[in-house]
Parts: sequence; structure tokens; C-alpha cells
Amino acid sequence: MDVFLFFATLFFLLALVVGLINPHLVRTTTRGQVLKFYGLGSLVLFILFGLLVDPVKPPSEAATVQAEQLPEVKAPIEQAPAVTKPVAHEYQVIAEENTSMPGRERLRWRIVAPTALTQLDRAETAKAAAKDLQEKTGADFTHIFLEAAEFTAGFGNVLAIVTYAPDGCGVTGKDCTGKKWEVSASATQLTDTQMAIWKAWIENREKFMPDGYVDEDRLKEFLAKKFDTAPDKITLPWVERDDIPQ
Repeated sequence: MDVFLFFATLFFLLALVVGLINPHLVRTTTRGQVLKFYGLGSLVLFILFGLLVDPVKPPSEAATVQAEQLPEVKAPIEQAPAVTKPVAHEYQVIAEENTSMPGRERLRWRIVAPTALTQLDRAETAKAAAKDLQEKTGADFTHIFLEAAEFTAGFGNVLAIVTYAPDGCGVTGKDCTGKKWEVSASATQLTDTQMAIWKAWIENREKFMPDGYVDEDRLKEFLAKKFDTAPDKITLPWVERDDIPQ
């Protein structure tokens, strides 16, 4: 309907203009007839067009209506990263030493725990061993060394060290500060090659001790041939530990 009224109005307006120029072109004889027929018709159609055609909503109102109909979009909730708790892994006791003094039973254990790979897991595993072994023996002071492997026991580069004194009186029994735990652990990840060189070093070192001291240059040359590498590539791993607050 809107389209029909639009074109009809446009036709009558065009006929009015043409008829005023030449009435015969719109099948009338005088300009008065043109004004009477086409002029009045244009006016009537224009009025009808204004009454029947729906008004166009302004852009701002349409945008408001559209916005009201859209579902509410909520901002994503940021989640805090999950905190991984340290885990005590299975361990194996490979050595025990008694360092007791009169009035103070002190025991030291060396353990291995191959599946404890992170710094905090190593610390937690050594702590669990100290707790377990103290409860079994009733020792006043417990000392735990977490070794990289059984063959490294006693050669330094320990992965974790824990001391535990349930009475809080330290190694002597006289330094009673109330502090029960001292814990340090390493995050160092040792490769298979490092472990193999370390083991070969320990197994062959006595062959290169003519005066009680290791001739490291000759030992490195020997191991370099064994591992098909240069002597300067034969090095022992360095394991650095950090204190773990308790």
C-alpha cells in the first residue's frame, strides 16, 4: 500500500508539472483543468500518504530497542591458577649412620626417591622420611640425605637435606629455639648422560689416585675415550639447593 501511494503521488505531481507546461500532453485543454484534476489529486494522495505510512523510528530509538532485546553478556570470570601441593614420594633407605652423643640420640639416613623430581616434592619426601624414621626409632635428632642415586651416597651433591628435632633443641639438645625443621632441596634435573659420567667417575677414581688424590686430568682422558667425547666434556654435575621455609 505504501509503495502504491508513493508512485501514485509521484505520477500526479509529474503530470501536474507537465500539464502546466502543455495541457494537451496530459489529455486536458486548459491549465485550470490541470490544476483542478492533477493538483487536487496530488494533494489528496499526499495527505493519504502521510496518514497511512508508518513513521520511521529515529536511529537512536531503534538502537535502544535492539539493545534491550539482546541477552546480557557477562564478562568471563578469571580463575586463579591451581596451586600444586608438594607430594611425598616413595623412598628407599640405602644407608644409616649413628652420630649420637651422650644424652642425645642422633641418627642419619640416606635415601633415594627416583620419582621425586621437583624441588618441593624432594623436600616433602625427605621430610616424610624424617618423620617416619623418627617415629620408628624415637631418635632425638633425625638427619635425612636424599641422594641422586645409590652410587652417589657419600659423594656430595645431595638433592635434599632435612633435619628434624621434635623437641626443637637442635643437634646438641642445648640450642632450644623451638625450631623443629630445617629443609633444603634442589630443583636440578640430572640427565642420563650426567648420571652415567658420575657413576663411571666414582667407579674408576681409585685407579687414578697414586698419592691419595685423584688425578683428574688422567681420569677425564680415560672417561672421554669411554664416552667418545672430549676431556673437557667430562664434568661432575653441580647440585645447588635452596632453603625451603617451614
